[in-house]
Amino acid sequence: MEHREHILSLLDALSEDDQAFMVRLLEAKIRSNQSPLAYIEELMSYQYAGQDGELFIHKMEVRPEISNRYGMLHGGILSTFIDTAMGATCFVVNGTTHKTVTLDLQVKFLKEAKHGTLTCKTKFQKNGRTISVLESHVYDEAGHIIGSATGTFFKIPNS
Repeated sequence: MEHREHILSLLDALSEDDQAFMVRLLEAKIRSNQSPLAYIEELMSYQYAGQDGELFIHKMEVRPEISNRYGMLHGGILSTFIDTAMGATCFVVNGTTHKTVTLDLQVKFLKEAKHGTLTCKTKFQKNGRTISVLESHVYDEAGHIIGSATGTFFKIPNS
């Protein structure tokens, strides 16, 4: 009960906007306990949106809790979104026969994102026996490119 009272006293000290912010953080934590997505993926509202030819489509929402002090999406979150999209693409294609881990991720930040839905379009450059190389491009709702990346992933066979 001690934690509950402390949390309530902290919430009382916040503005309504900050309380709403904290509610979103708590909701993301609760969702991450009930879904296969990690907490950060829940904070991004990450979604795999399907496939369009050789492109695998992923989406996320830009929100204040994942923005930097300038009101722009934090670069680390954009990198995490791209890494998540690439890893999910490997999972969709390779299934559960392998665990896939990131060996290298090179991200280029091209434009700020302040709000709305971002779309990541990911495709394989190579999907070999032990290594996968992917490229991703992230777009805002207006179709402007926000960032791009190349990632190398290692396939670990399940034992």
